[in-house]
Amino acid sequence: MLDTESFTQSDDQAVQKFVNGKSFMISTNSQYLLSYRQSMDKTLGAGKYKVVKINVPAGPKGALLASSRLENGIMFSSKAAKDPNFHQMLQFIDWLYYSDEGQELCKWGVKGTTYNVENGKRTLANGINFQNLNPNGGSKDLRQQFGFSGGVFSYGGSDDLMQSMMSDEDKAFQKEIKSTKTFIKPDPPVLFSDTEREQSTLISKPLMDYVQSMTFKFMSGSASLDKDWDSYVTQCKAKGSDKLTDMTNKTYKATKSKIDK
Repeated sequence: MLDTESFTQSDDQAVQKFVNGKSFMISTNSQYLLSYRQSMDKTLGAGKYKVVKINVPAGPKGALLASSRLENGIMFSSKAAKDPNFHQMLQFIDWLYYSDEGQELCKWGVKGTTYNVENGKRTLANGINFQNLNPNGGSKDLRQQFGFSGGVFSYGGSDDLMQSMMSDEDKAFQKEIKSTKTFIKPDPPVLFSDTEREQSTLISKPLMDYVQSMTFKFMSGSASLDKDWDSYVTQCKAKGSDKLTDMTNKTYKATKSKIDK
């Protein structure tokens, strides 16, 4: 059932297969569903297909989902520290990213100009659209023409703000994930010294190249889990997997007290 080209094909090739009914599943961001459906209306015919978001499959350890604390961050140029307005710059960034007003501005723009609020519900102003939120009249894009709701800075906020631009389908999907999945904690940090980090990189780079290569072979069937697994494990050890594991555990235990503080 697995298309071996899925490991090497471009995104455009994967999308074309999907919208033409040549594949049955695709990994993507939720905002692309609209464009996929519009394309499939043309290629397959409206009402002749169905596309739904599926829950993340559970594995042998249960219905678990990995989580992370960070997705992006803010970096300042070293020149910024010498700027006479550096303190004001920090105040603005703090307001923009962490205040309720700043977060709403990033996402929806200017109240009364790009959006309105009625009975506690935000709606885009006439003539403005964002991911088909205003299908009856939105010739101007909230991002392209006004610069708001950009994925590089429009993050965080309350559940109400986060879900304010979600479709009912996305809200239902989020609710299903939260009700059925147990989120596991992120991996603990390993505080390598510069020397240790260099040593770990020298081992992990060729090791992971080999692991990824064999993963492809196992998944595509060119290597057998029954016949080739022991040889695979032996090669991993020969490439330093045990040494890397021991070094990582040793460093983690030695620095754990710093992390706990």
